[in-house]
Amino acid sequence: MIFDALTIKQANLIEQKRRVAQNSIQKEFETIETTKLQYQVTTKELIVYALTSLGGLGGVVVLFTIWSQVDEMLPKNLKSSFEDFFNHQSVTGLCILFVLTVIVGIFIGFFRIFNRYFNFKIEHQNNHLDISRGFLAHKTMQLKLNRIQTIQLRQTMLRRLVRLVSVNVLLSASQDEKDAQTVLIPVASIDKIMTTLKKVLTSIDFDVDHWQVSNIDKAAWYQVRFSVLRNIFIMTLVISVVMFYFPSMLQRSYMLLFFIIMMVITAILILKNTLTITEQKLGFNQELVYIQRSNGFSKEGYYIRRDKIQGVRESGFITVFRKKALHLDVIVRDGNGHHIIHLRYVPQSTVNHFKQWMNTGL
Repeated sequence: MIFDALTIKQANLIEQKRRVAQNSIQKEFETIETTKLQYQVTTKELIVYALTSLGGLGGVVVLFTIWSQVDEMLPKNLKSSFEDFFNHQSVTGLCILFVLTVIVGIFIGFFRIFNRYFNFKIEHQNNHLDISRGFLAHKTMQLKLNRIQTIQLRQTMLRRLVRLVSVNVLLSASQDEKDAQTVLIPVASIDKIMTTLKKVLTSIDFDVDHWQVSNIDKAAWYQVRFSVLRNIFIMTLVISVVMFYFPSMLQRSYMLLFFIIMMVITAILILKNTLTITEQKLGFNQELVYIQRSNGFSKEGYYIRRDKIQGVRESGFITVFRKKALHLDVIVRDGNGHHIIHLRYVPQSTVNHFKQWMNTGL
């Protein structure tokens, strides 16, 4: 139910009635003692987070979108003046205009993130968290702890360089709800993230001490080899199609450019697939499993309670079975659907140990 406009007095009254009704229904559940502020983002961390978000690229896209819409509505004489201005610019002038556009786009992206997460803070209130944020428009939300399915730690390549991490939570939701995923901690130092998580989610034990071997020997080589062979197959297929349908493109300059592009793509794939294996981790305690993997060049970590795991899927070619390994997928709920966490070349002994932990615990 959405109210378009309420007075502060009316909103407070509705909230008071809602809490009274909620407390009367949930008395049988374990309650968390109401405490003061649990987490608040610092201005310094938020500025670094905004600068490393690549939101400026989105800002540039927004600028070009706005310009394309405005350009259609401009009078013909004004439109021709702009076209003459751009046509008479030198290469240096156009480069300067492009750089200025990028700077403005970066500023727009920076302000969007700063405005969204300014004064972001979390407080405990019985069985839910009160999350508030915003600079120009202040927003608050209440997150029920029993809706949390998975806790996701995420680091992009740039944020890994400055040792910052973001924490999201995957939530259970009905078909009518859109907040299947929400930001729990927008930015925190990687050195302090465990302390921050324990402070925000006091009911969860994040101390993982039973670590398992997460990949077999030479797994990185197997992963890179598979990726490179697949890339060679695609390259051969493209060349065959070009030779048959577009023989005029088989000029030396075109072929050289094509091979340079393929070499760059292959180098990126080698780096990406090496990270996929080397950053893979698996460990658990009595009630919680921690899974770490790479998603492209971003590093992701997942804390999942045993009773929140929806399923486990094993797969692999016969060549993988011969190496006594499996590809393991852990399935968790995400909104009204599911989220799959992929692990590659996991030893069969680790998979069996993990399945035993799921069924009986430690």
